[in-house]
Parts: sequence; C-alpha cells; structure tokens
Amino acid sequence: MKNIVNIINFVRKCEPRSEDDSFLFTTTQEELKLCKKYNFPSTVLLQYDALIDKKYIELINEYKDNTEIGLWFEVVEPLCEAAGLEWKGRFPWDWHNDVGFLVGYTPQERAKLIDEAFSKFKEIFGYYPASCGSWHIDAYSLKYMHEEYGITASCNCKEQYGTDGYTIWGGIYSGAYYPSKFNMLCPAKTKENQIDVPVFRMLGADPIYQYDMNMGDTDACQHVTSLEPVYGNSGCNKNWVKWYLAENFNDKGISLSYTQTGQENSMGWEDISKGLPMQFEILHKMQNEGKIEIMTLADSGKWFKDNFDSTPPQAQMFDSDINDNRCKTLWYNCKNYRINVLYEKGRIWIRDLYLFNELFKEKFLNTREYTHNCSYYNLPVIDGFRFSDKETRAGLYFCRHGHELEFSSPWRTFENNNTANIYLGEELKITTDESSIYIRCNKVSWYLSAINAKNADIPYISADNKTLQMQFANYKNNFSYELNTEKGYFKSSENGFMIFPEDGEIKIVL
Repeated sequence: MKNIVNIINFVRKCEPRSEDDSFLFTTTQEELKLCKKYNFPSTVLLQYDALIDKKYIELINEYKDNTEIGLWFEVVEPLCEAAGLEWKGRFPWDWHNDVGFLVGYTPQERAKLIDEAFSKFKEIFGYYPASCGSWHIDAYSLKYMHEEYGITASCNCKEQYGTDGYTIWGGIYSGAYYPSKFNMLCPAKTKENQIDVPVFRMLGADPIYQYDMNMGDTDACQHVTSLEPVYGNSGCNKNWVKWYLAENFNDKGISLSYTQTGQENSMGWEDISKGLPMQFEILHKMQNEGKIEIMTLADSGKWFKDNFDSTPPQAQMFDSDINDNRCKTLWYNCKNYRINVLYEKGRIWIRDLYLFNELFKEKFLNTREYTHNCSYYNLPVIDGFRFSDKETRAGLYFCRHGHELEFSSPWRTFENNNTANIYLGEELKITTDESSIYIRCNKVSWYLSAINAKNADIPYISADNKTLQMQFANYKNNFSYELNTEKGYFKSSENGFMIFPEDGEIKIVL
C-alpha cells in the first residue's frame, strides 16, 4: 500500500485563444520554480511544439535534477508536417478530437506521428521518454508506444461526460490500471489482452460531487470539481483541498491511494498561482508527516509494475463531506468492475455499477474519429448520471413495498484483506471484493430496486431468476453482457429491475 501524489505540469507552446501567448513560457517557468522551492520531484510533459523550441528545452534543463521529462501527446501542426501528414486544424494547436488527438488519424498515421515525436525526443535528450500522457490515448497508440519505445507509465483524464468534447465514462475512478489492448478505458482481465503500461487517472476528481455535475442534462458540458488549482470551488479552495487530501489518504485505501496535481500552462500563472502554492504547502506538511509520497509519473509506473502483474483492487472511502449534505461515499475498483455507494442523510444507494470486459472494443481501434467530440465507455448496469433526468435520480435503491428505506445507524467503512466494507450498525453490511458484491440487511421485506428516468437509454433485456441480461449499443455495435447472483434473484420492473434477497442476503458474482 502506497499513498502517491504525482505533480504533472504539461506544456504547450501555442495558445490560439490568446492574442499574446508568451504567458505559456512564464507559466512553465513559475511551475518549475515552485517545485524546486519545495524540492518536489515533478513530471513535465512536453507537447511537440514545445519540444522543438530551444527556449523550452533550455528552461527544462535548468531544473532537470528534480524533473522527469516526458511527452504530452496532442497533435499539432509542426508534428503533422514532420510526419508527412496534412494538418487540417483551425490553428497550429486545435483541441478538436478529429485533428488534435491521435484518434483523429488512422492507425498507420498514428504510428507515423508517434515515431516522429519519440524520435525527436531522443534526438534532443538522448533517450526515449518513460512517460507519455494525454487527455486520452487510444488502445492502439498506447500499445504501440509501449512495444516500440518502452514507455513505463501513462496518464489520462478523470471521469467526465462531454467536458471539452471528451466523454471518458465508466473506468477506474481513481488510481491506476493496465488497459485492455481493445479498449484504453477498460482494465484487462488476462495477461494475453493486457497492455503492460500503468495508466494513472489525472486531476483528483471529487468522489462525491464530480459525478453528479450537470446530472440530468447529458447534452451539457459537465462542470468540474477537482484538484486542478484553477477551480475556485475545489482546487483553489483551501478547505476543499485539505478535506480532499485528508480523506483520499486516510489509510483506508487498497493497494494504492493516488492523486495528481499540477496544471497545463494554457491556464496561465495568474490563475494557477492562486491555488498551486497553497496546495504545495499542504502537500509539504503531509510529506513531512509521512502521509504521502510525491513521485514522478515514471517512478509511479515502475513501482506499480514491480508490485502488480494485473490491475489490483483499489478503493476510496470518504467518510465526511466538505458541504452540509452529510454525504459519505465508497468507490471500489478492480479489473472486473467498479461500484459507487453513496450515503446522504440516512439514505444509501448504489449510484454506479459498471462492468469491465476486456473484449469490449473502443471505437478507435481500427478507425479514426471524424467529429470534434469523442467518447470511451465500459458496460453500464447502474449509471446515476446518464440514466437520470431532472425528475429522477437514477440508482439501485434499498426499498420495501415500493418505498425507499432509510437507515438510522452511523456509517462506518474499513478495508480488510483487499475488501472494502460499509457497515451501518447492525442494519446493513456491504462488502466488495474482486469477485463479488455482498449485501446483508436486517430490514423486513427489503429488496433492491433499479430506478431510471423514463427516457434513459438503459441496457436491460431481461431480468429472470439469477441473471440480468443486458446489451449496450457501442458505436452501432451491440455488445451483450450479464450480471449474475449467487444469493438473491432478479425480477423485471418498469424501466429497470429488482433484486430480492435470500435469507436477508444478496451476493452478486462478477
């Protein structure tokens, strides 16, 4: 078990949204100065346009003793030109997915872009980078980077729906994982289908409130509550930062507890400087107290690979709420599934349950993205965001006779032999491990009921006895999957399903 913090600042040279983008260099300089002040090891990921600029290289070399240098892979005009490809962007750097990311190119073109970026990096620094990150890197490209250039770590965006045109939904919520060679968001189950590069989830998402941002409005750009230091409601709010870091590293994690801070230089030092120095003060104190270890991305990947052959179970157990809603939550992730349980003022429900199947293919394996947006998914059973609307908050609820149950006992969580456990006194027990979800409740005539919005795009085909059959429309291809119980049984319900216990128990096997 290790408590890891990565400081990752990634660097662009071009900012077409500003008439004068000289602030990009100043921002990078100030971020490096701040890391040196605290003697924090950090990772700087260079976009190709910054990589080929001597001014940036000279700056990075001033701080190289405490800085890992890697690649930030967004596609820019000079990279396209050097790789012999046509640039179709609006500006030299264009954030639209069909031009600014590897998914906007065919697999053969991706290989050319990767070859050029890695070769140029070695030409400048004398070695290939150990780390390569981006908001998203498709499975083909990530596998190619590992097999051809031996990267040891990568990072991608937190869970989000539609923000900046990127939907990354249904993956490991926090921590790291080995992706499937068919789907960069899905942990592999077998060594045969595993890309041996740990991918770390960036940005430190609020495990209570980020998920629900813009709930019921899936056409909107989802708002952000994260450790990013530019956000006044979270990463720039000292109370929120202290709460998040204390709860995230409360010694209830499994295998590792992880977060990332730092910021792309496009945000500008004027905004970053309001939050990042404050965060560093808190991190410095936690480091001195032995509560966290600040590592480079590459060193984190090496540690992960030295300790885990496949994606290990991981958990976040937040037992307090920065707001007045008295919420508490558990996120449990493993190579088979993820689950989120939310508690709010005596109510408790399963807000999210996604299954991981390494054969479930992402859209971008063999084809390019032709639109400005892109999306990665896994297999939904319960989706408290996508299956909700303004009137209905979707989830799997504890019910009796058609009414939601409330509980009076206090919430308690703990880790035990790689299981995550929730106790509400003698009233309720929930235990999650890699192969099962176990629920015991002492309420009379209780059952679980899946509640979804009437117009939700739910995947349920049939719910009968021990099996829930489902089908997810993945980029026009239907993928069939199922959920099974060892104890308890399914029944269909209007716009959902129910699970009834046997001897007061439900055990879902995964």
